[in-house]
Amino acid sequence: LIRDKIQNEFDKEDVEQLQRVLPGCEELLGTQGSAGDVSGSKLGTAKRRVNLALAGKESISQMHYAIRRLLKVVCSYLKGVVLFIDDLQWSDVATLDLLKSIILDGEIPRLLIVGAYR
Repeated sequence: LIRDKIQNEFDKEDVEQLQRVLPGCEELLGTQGSAGDVSGSKLGTAKRRVNLALAGKESISQMHYAIRRLLKVVCSYLKGVVLFIDDLQWSDVATLDLLKSIILDGEIPRLLIVGAYR
């Protein structure tokens, strides 16, 4: 199943990042083991603060990479995927950077991107 391939591809940190930007995909992404989960502790709170402080280019790059990996798994499993993006005129720079990252990645098979704007 595609869910098994996705869950084998990503570690807990990647799944958490993807679930933040793709909240409707929890069932597909699954949850990784809770070993070492410190989210409720003081250490977990400190770790979240550090992650927020690192929300710069490195964090954005990691998110782009995780999304591209997810698309690679999905597109390689299916016969073709159409990614339709509506209202591109309202896109912010971060969204356009992600779209550029996806387009320039030559390793995502059978992906058609369609955009619409007014």
